[in-house]
Amino acid sequence: MDEPKSIPASSKILRWIARIWSLLLAGFALVLAFTPDPTITGPVPFEDWFLLAFWGVAIMGLLIAWWWENVGATISIGTMLLRELAWVILKGDWVENFLIVWALIVPPAILFLAANRLQAKAARSTG
Repeated sequence: MDEPKSIPASSKILRWIARIWSLLLAGFALVLAFTPDPTITGPVPFEDWFLLAFWGVAIMGLLIAWWWENVGATISIGTMLLRELAWVILKGDWVENFLIVWALIVPPAILFLAANRLQAKAARSTG
């Protein structure tokens, strides 16, 4: 991504907060993915893997946002919406605890969008 020479400080700060948050979240997700769960005694149903994959795609969207902020953030937010819709269709209900996951994944996506918007606004006003 070619960045203009005069990037607003607020855009830089938001972008780096979002990047650090997304790295921490990706690391946490990897730890969870590779840590065995002793409470699972049998094979995990396919629909559970399918639903978990949505969270993985949302986190990948945050990593994509490092290069393409609007695309990656949109992937993350859209995937979270699709995941909730798929959960309701497959499981028949909704779990309020999923808001914790939303609170982890959606804010950095919004920060990426805000940083991109601030930078575009500054480029329009100077250019």
